[in-house]
This record gives sequence, structure tokens and C-alpha cells, in this order.
Amino acid sequence: MSSIKQSLSAYENGPYLEKALRYAAQHQVLNQEGLAAIINDAATGSVQIAEYFGNSSHLRQHLEDAKNKMVSLVSLYLEHTCDSDLFQAAQLLKDKPFRTLSRGGSQMLKALYALPEDNYFGSPRLESEAEFLKKQLTKGMTVTKYRKHLKDGTLTKLKLNFATWLLKQLGANISAFSELHAPVEHVIRTCILSLAYGAKKAVSKGANFPDESALFETFTAIRKEWGFIGDVTSSKKFLSDIPPEFNEYALQTLASIEQDDIPKIVNASIALQVTFDQLKVTQYFFLYNPMDAISKFDQMQADEWLTMTGGNEDDAALLTLLLCSAAGMKLKTSLKASEAKKALLAIRMNGLLEDEVVKVIDQAPHDEIDQLTALWQDFIEEAKPYFQDKSDDKLVQALPFLANRCQIAL
Repeated sequence: MSSIKQSLSAYENGPYLEKALRYAAQHQVLNQEGLAAIINDAATGSVQIAEYFGNSSHLRQHLEDAKNKMVSLVSLYLEHTCDSDLFQAAQLLKDKPFRTLSRGGSQMLKALYALPEDNYFGSPRLESEAEFLKKQLTKGMTVTKYRKHLKDGTLTKLKLNFATWLLKQLGANISAFSELHAPVEHVIRTCILSLAYGAKKAVSKGANFPDESALFETFTAIRKEWGFIGDVTSSKKFLSDIPPEFNEYALQTLASIEQDDIPKIVNASIALQVTFDQLKVTQYFFLYNPMDAISKFDQMQADEWLTMTGGNEDDAALLTLLLCSAAGMKLKTSLKASEAKKALLAIRMNGLLEDEVVKVIDQAPHDEIDQLTALWQDFIEEAKPYFQDKSDDKLVQALPFLANRCQIAL
């Protein structure tokens, strides 16, 4: 009996296992035969654990390390399964083989490994299952830590499953979100905003996961409705189709949108683009649409062109603008007679600055560039004799020519 107790003491390193063994011995739940069975089973289990982690089972150091891992696994399993009830733990030590209890702890850690590691689509495990188990056992996985990791991971898995379900309802390609490592909570929020507010307000054919333009369209519609009626309505019809396990989180997300986001969206004292730029990063997610970038570039270019031309798009004004660039002068769409003379003299002295003209034309909206180029080329073909006629030193021929084709006040 004394030799068994000495051997047993080697396995009393795990905080909870030590308590359970001591309780079992003091209350005679385990007899000498039962204790001997634990010792023998633990010895066999240590060899198996050493081999599982790729270590030699013939080295004492490796066996000692494997024994410590086994003790930790059994401790974790007993404390979690019995909810710290020592009587139940003692009974399990009596009724179940020691290796079975160790496998129970191993299965618990493998269950953690199977849960998502973070709140993003497509996040791969960078370590193997064995590496994960080794790390957790080396750090010391207490039952408190285990339950927290299990709770957090289970919630993350629920969110991921819910986000996947929502995306399928919207006909989205799940692989695209995995490739982008899309944040799960942002995807859910975007889906619910679209289903609750976008379907009724946005001008679109059927529901789908929004790109940036569609998401901004929903924001715009919400602010417009608030401006019209002083309130924002939403549809909760989609909630009836949500599987029961996702219902609570769906309601929480919808309530958060109503309480946190809608007041910001309808706040007319802040430009909607500013609000959108903030929320689209911190709360929402959208699929990148290359056409969005093109559209924004086109709009920016159109705005810059409008500023340059002052909104004056007739041929005379545009030719005056290009004439200024050809002469190296400040860009204007109308000139005084003195300014026109200055432009003519600059061109006679320095020649036409064609590169500058091209730069100005390139700033025009894309669909106007060819037309504007043709307008300038036709003008230049006719204007060159006047530009080059140095005998007309008083510009009595050139100036009236310009006045007939450009916007010049004589």
C-alpha cells in the first residue's frame, strides 16, 4: 500500500486531481486495487501522450512531461464535468479508467480548437491540433479559462453561422467574404440594416448584399425619410424567417442599429458623407465594387471641370478656356479685349503650348474629351494663319477672328 501511495503522489500535481484523489482516499471511495489501476493506466497513458506529441517514450524527461499533461487533462475534465463536486469526481475516478478521463480532457480542448479563433470569415488555424493542445497544457488551462474560451468561441461560431445564413438569404458568394477576411459582426449588421431599412427605401431590384453605393443609398434614404416625416420606419418581417438559435442576436443587433446608428444617420448637422465614412469602417462592411471607384472618380472629375468652366459649356467659353492654356495664361472662360491681345502676343512669341491644352482637356469628363479635342483642332486649323501673321502687328485681323469664335468682350 505504501509503494502505491508513493507512486500516486507523483500524479498529484494537478490542483483539482490532487483534491479528488485525496478525497477518494480519505472517504474510501478508492481501495488499494482501484489506486493500483490508476497508477498502471496512467503509466500506459503517459507513453501514449508522449508519442502523440512526437516525443520519445523512452526518455524520462519526455515521460515526466507527458505525465504532467495527463494530470492536467484529467484535472480539467473532472473539475468541469463534476462542477467542482469532489464526491462526483471521486466516483468518476473509481468508475472510469484513468485514460478515459484523460481523453475526456483532451476532447474538451479539441472542442475549443474546433471553434472559430476570431470574429472574421476565413481565418485559418495557424497551428495544428496537437500544437494547440500542447500550448494550452503548457500555459495551464484552468476550468475558469476553459469555460470562458468555450463561451466566447461558441458565441463566435453562432455569429459566423448567422452571418453565413444571412448572406445565403441575400444570395451572396460566401467565398468572397472569406477571401476578404470580412468581420463577422459588421457583415451581420450590414445584412440586418439592409433587410430592415434598405429593402423598403433603397431603389433596387430584390435584396442583395450591398456594395458601397447601395449602402450609402440606404443611409441617404433613411435621412430623407427623417426629413420628411420626422421618424424612420423599418420592416421586421425578415425576423420571422430567422432560425430560433439566431433570434436573440438578431434582435440585439437591430436594437443597436436603432439606438446607436440611426440617430447619427439622421443628424442633419453633420454631412451624411462624414457620418457614412465613419460608420462604414467602424460598424459596417461592403463588397468592393470597382465601378464605385470609377463612379467616384468621374464625379470628382465632373466637379472639378464644373469649377474650372464655371458651368459654362458653350463652345465659345470652352475655346476661350483652351486659348488661355495655349497662351500660358490664367484659365478663364471669358476675356477682355486687352487679355485677348495678351494671349495672341504670347502665342506669337512662344508658340502654342499644346501640352498645356491637352492637360486641360484631360480634366474634362471622360465622355466629353473626344468632342472637346475635335473642337480645339478645328479651331486651331482655322486660327493658325492669324496667330502666325506677324504683319498684323496691330491685331486688326486676329482680334476680330477670336471675338467671333471665343468669348471676348471688345
